[in-house]
Amino acid sequence: MTHFFPEPADASERALLDRVAQWDGARDLADFTPELLVELMRREGSDFATALLHHRIVASEEHGPFLRALREPEGSGAARSGSIHVEDNVSHERPVVAIVPGAFYRENPRTGADGQFVREVAERLGLPVVTAPLSSTGRLAENAQLLVEWLATQRARPLVLVSVSKGGSDLKVALQRPDAGAAFAHVRGWINLCGILDGTPMAEWLLSSDWLARANRFVYRIRGRSLDFLEDMQRRPGSPLAGPLVLPPHLRTIHVVGFPLLAHLRNGLVRRCHARLAPFGPNDGSLLLSDVIRWHGQLCPVWGADHYLRPSEDVRPLLAALLGGFLA
Repeated sequence: MTHFFPEPADASERALLDRVAQWDGARDLADFTPELLVELMRREGSDFATALLHHRIVASEEHGPFLRALREPEGSGAARSGSIHVEDNVSHERPVVAIVPGAFYRENPRTGADGQFVREVAERLGLPVVTAPLSSTGRLAENAQLLVEWLATQRARPLVLVSVSKGGSDLKVALQRPDAGAAFAHVRGWINLCGILDGTPMAEWLLSSDWLARANRFVYRIRGRSLDFLEDMQRRPGSPLAGPLVLPPHLRTIHVVGFPLLAHLRNGLVRRCHARLAPFGPNDGSLLLSDVIRWHGQLCPVWGADHYLRPSEDVRPLLAALLGGFLA
């Protein structure tokens, strides 16, 4: 697995990684404020800021041991005996994998928002898979309620939740509900795939008066697709995603996040989204990478992947290793 310890793809990438290795600035993740990362983007370029943050996460005491365990042969076994473990008071029955899908997962599954590749990996591991019946365009409070009510009906076996993009937003808001303790009591773990947990500047732009944003809204409207949920995805005080991520003590959480260089952005839409977010710092095309280092849980920074986890290296072995860590 080279997601975390990449080999340079060419001379340009080798030179970039050498620059990162020689940089003598901030080393602790806490020092990587949004302001510092924006300044690095301005002075050194997007690729340098992205590569430096990736390197610092991999080298950190908080996440490095976990990532090195995943690099070992049979990474799922290393994870099972290392950083991921099941508490003694939790059932050792093999869990059900529950996909928490992203926006438009019914209307546009080609984005991967339906979690089809999660289903394929889970079935290969012999694990049952279900999909939480959320609204594909639901507001966060609406989907959080649906998720909590659905979890109450799924108590026969322990669950591992795997959320995709906006599914992570819905799940974060569900965890803020007063009934979250009971609802998540039988949830063994959460694998968050590129979840937008703090909102995104893309929501503000899509709701703006910019002519292209208005055109986008018009296209969605004539296709009968609601964008009301974007109101909840804004980065502003008082928004549903404004608060910190709060996890129950028993809930083992892993965040899988893409760290793409500009050369890795092979999709035109993702390139445009990445450029639109560049004034806010390094990003994956939807979420700001400065957010992720403050999330509770383990980080898996996937080198070369965009927001839809489309890297040059298949992420299925990584997901298999992560799911394997939750098996008894």
